[in-house]
Amino acid sequence: MRIAVIGWGSLIWNPQALDIEKEWHTDGPMLPVEFARVSKGKRLTLVLVDGAPLQQTLWTISRKTTVAEAVTDLVKREGTTDSNIGRWPCTDRFNIFEKRMAAIVATWAQERKLDAAVWTALGPKKPNGEDGLTTDDELINYLRALAERGDDAAAKEYVEKAPTQIKTPLRSRICRELRW
Repeated sequence: MRIAVIGWGSLIWNPQALDIEKEWHTDGPMLPVEFARVSKGKRLTLVLVDGAPLQQTLWTISRKTTVAEAVTDLVKREGTTDSNIGRWPCTDRFNIFEKRMAAIVATWAQERKLDAAVWTALGPKKPNGEDGLTTDDELINYLRALAERGDDAAAKEYVEKAPTQIKTPLRSRICRELRW
C-alpha cells in the first residue's frame, strides 16, 4: 500500500522515529490549519480548525504496509491516542468535521494514486489547558507573556520552523507583533 502521512508542523522538521520516507512533498491537500493549540513545552502549534483559511500541507510516504500500522506509528510519534489520528479511508466513528477532512484528503490522494493517508487530528486547546478555540488576542497575549518571562524559546522555535508555505493569519500577526 502507498500510505501518505500528511503534515504541516513539527512532523516536517522533527519526525523522530516516525517510519517515513525522508522527502516531504509540498503539494499536500489544502486543509484548514491555524496556530490554535497550546501544546507541551508551551508551544503554540498548528492544528486543523474548522473555518480556518485553507493551507497547502505537506506529505510523505509511510514505510508501514497497512493503515493500522501507519496510525500506530503516528500515535507513537505524537504521544496521543488512536482517536486523535485522522485517516482516509475513514471510519463511521468520525464526526462531521473529520469526515469533511477525510473527503478532502480522499480527492487529493486519489489524484496521486495513493491507497490511504493519515494525519494528526488534535484540536485547538486554550492557554489554560481547556479544549477549544480562543481568540487570536488571547494567543498573542499568551506568547507575549512567555517572551516577557524569557520562556518563549520552544514557542518561538515552533513558529519559526513551521513550513514557510503555511501562511496563516495568526502566523502573520505573530511575526509582525512579536517579530518572530
